[in-house]
Amino acid sequence: MKILLYNPDNGITQNFMPHLWMFLLQSLTPPGHEVLLVDGNTQPMNDDEIVQFALRSKIDLVGIGAMTRMVAKAYRVADALRAADLRVVMGGPHVTEVPDEALGLDGGPRHADAIALGEADETWPRIVADAARGCLKEVYKPVDVFGQERKPSLQDYPSIPWETLDLNHFNRIPGFVSPIMRH
Repeated sequence: MKILLYNPDNGITQNFMPHLWMFLLQSLTPPGHEVLLVDGNTQPMNDDEIVQFALRSKIDLVGIGAMTRMVAKAYRVADALRAADLRVVMGGPHVTEVPDEALGLDGGPRHADAIALGEADETWPRIVADAARGCLKEVYKPVDVFGQERKPSLQDYPSIPWETLDLNHFNRIPGFVSPIMRH
């Protein structure tokens, strides 16, 4: 299965540093799946461009993470992707705080096929497995045996292989400035 992890920009501020969640979920993706990363802060695309990119890349599942400041763009992109018959899972702080909004249970439109609440360290492999089987659940939530939210353990925290990742598309320094920066 081909997975796209998309971090939207909010059109106002641009983050210079890539968001860790994309690399973490990429490292937690079970073997046998390919994961592409697109950060809207460094690879700006409008809604149609991201849809065309996903279709051209033969994406099977899109994961979108969003903070409140970027959720309007996240919802627009998710809506466009779903209109193109792509499955969308949304997560992040905003979705965790107002999950009914992403699922359209608050009277608004439905933006996601499934949502990941809280930290997705534990739930992401299940989401990928369910999507591969064609049986996504609506809500994924890391909970303990008592039904309380469970934070991921840092004991077995996955190692992100930074040395093997292509981080060039996150570089926002113009090429002509690179020699000065190296100096």
